[in-house]
Amino acid sequence: MMLITMKPTAIIILILSLIPFSGSWAQIKVSNFDLSFQYKTNAPMRGQIISAKKDTIALLLLKFNAPLDSIKKYSASYSLVNSLEEEITTLVKLKNLASFFQFEDKDGSQFGIKATVRDYKYLIFWLTDSTKNRVYPYVKLLSRHHEAEDVNLQLAYLNATIFKPYVLLNSTLKVNSFNPSSDSVKIDFYDYHFSAASPPMSQKKDSAAVPFSVDHSYLMDNKESITLREPGLYYFHLVHSDIGRTLIAREGNYPKFTEIDRLVESLRYLETEEEYSKMTTSFNKKQLFDEFWLNNTKSESKARRAIKEYYKRVRDANYLFTSYKEGWKTDMGMIYIIFGAPSKVFIQDDGIMWIYNKTFELPRVAFFFNHINTAFTDEYYVLVRKAEFQNLWFRTIDLWRTGKKEF
Repeated sequence: MMLITMKPTAIIILILSLIPFSGSWAQIKVSNFDLSFQYKTNAPMRGQIISAKKDTIALLLLKFNAPLDSIKKYSASYSLVNSLEEEITTLVKLKNLASFFQFEDKDGSQFGIKATVRDYKYLIFWLTDSTKNRVYPYVKLLSRHHEAEDVNLQLAYLNATIFKPYVLLNSTLKVNSFNPSSDSVKIDFYDYHFSAASPPMSQKKDSAAVPFSVDHSYLMDNKESITLREPGLYYFHLVHSDIGRTLIAREGNYPKFTEIDRLVESLRYLETEEEYSKMTTSFNKKQLFDEFWLNNTKSESKARRAIKEYYKRVRDANYLFTSYKEGWKTDMGMIYIIFGAPSKVFIQDDGIMWIYNKTFELPRVAFFFNHINTAFTDEYYVLVRKAEFQNLWFRTIDLWRTGKKEF
């Protein structure tokens, strides 16, 4: 990306863009960006943004999978639009990204930036590597329900912001309000067990539409700490606001599953109703689990290979798509587990399109996920289900069950 050199805080014209976008600069739209790099768990440039807005200023907390040393070579900037279909014509260039550095650990590096966003709806944050002629765009919805007085959750012993929507049971968190005038935070706890997503040809309603009530609540002062001792869903929000942050507290090695009960439950997408009911209610789950794979694949080596890949995808789905329910149970998690990471990803105002390239096993296919606005999260998407997905679904499930799926 070639930029006119001006003062760091100046708004400048976006002259040219690096690959991955094409066409003239006046036609660059967020909806043209391929964001598939964000759906690979091992992608070093995968990033997340948490934002809070007051008046025309937003606080952006950013996390990238890459360590600080490798991030230093990138230049940082951002653009603002009101629609993802809107042409991008302005760009704000930031000073060296390292100057915004806050924290680093084995999961990557964190940064904090104040940005003048006025009344724009979306912020596109850019990391540009001019040496490799590469730019990475990150899209953030700046406000939800016209309000964004969110809380900041930190691991108490690190003072590091929690970006993942889950923590291990018995984690101690420090709760900070982005609004300095607020002194009370409410924590609602839900002991609610969501069902796995329905197949892509089903017309069954997503579980997001199922009403569920608060089991109990806590009230605490701003900057106090709390230990999450119950497995379940915690919703942190200011007392006078319905907008906040959600965390799932889970035991064990989440996002990875190792306990037989969790392995059996997350096998749901490959089983018939009868198989699932029998296996989940049995006292011999391990035996039925082994028999399922061996009887279908007819081969120990095929069974081991399929099991390894399937539960790697379950883990990755939990890592990528956990929101107010476990990632493997979401619509995106289901499609990711069965079909793998999408070949291309395009985002629009009303949702996200995943495209899978044609292979010798399966035809080219596109899945569209509608963006659903909830108080719990601004990252929840529901699959547009279609009857024509039925043959594709059953054919792919059969490849999984027989151990013939190519990875």
